[in-house]
Amino acid sequence: MLWLHPILQLAALLIAIRVLFMGINRFRFQHLKQKCAFDWKGHVKQGKIAAWLWLVGLVFGLYMAQQTWGALGLTGPHYGAGMLMWPFILIGLLTGYLLQKPSGKRPGLALVHGAANLCAFVLALYQTWSGVEAVRLLLL
Repeated sequence: MLWLHPILQLAALLIAIRVLFMGINRFRFQHLKQKCAFDWKGHVKQGKIAAWLWLVGLVFGLYMAQQTWGALGLTGPHYGAGMLMWPFILIGLLTGYLLQKPSGKRPGLALVHGAANLCAFVLALYQTWSGVEAVRLLLL
């Protein structure tokens, strides 16, 4: 059952890569005034999927660590980065929800949304590396 956590997180990361590139196009269009395509509906739908997968994977990882080893934090930096990551995911979800409502342009909110999600993405990249180390040390 412990393998479900890395599978969920990897799926979320792969989806998030696509969402990130869509968000970069939106940034280029809105802030740099460059012409580029932006699949708004795809960005919203896939962004929600990635964020919720990350959160479900986080909760499942915490649950399985507690059930398997009787303690949290045994994975050290992997656990710590996960605890840093979830607030950024929630900020990304909340700001994304607000941005999907038609209320005119809100470039400041869009920048907060992008920055929070970029932080979550960078932490997810670190999580991938530290997660491989955790699997190598604790599961193999």
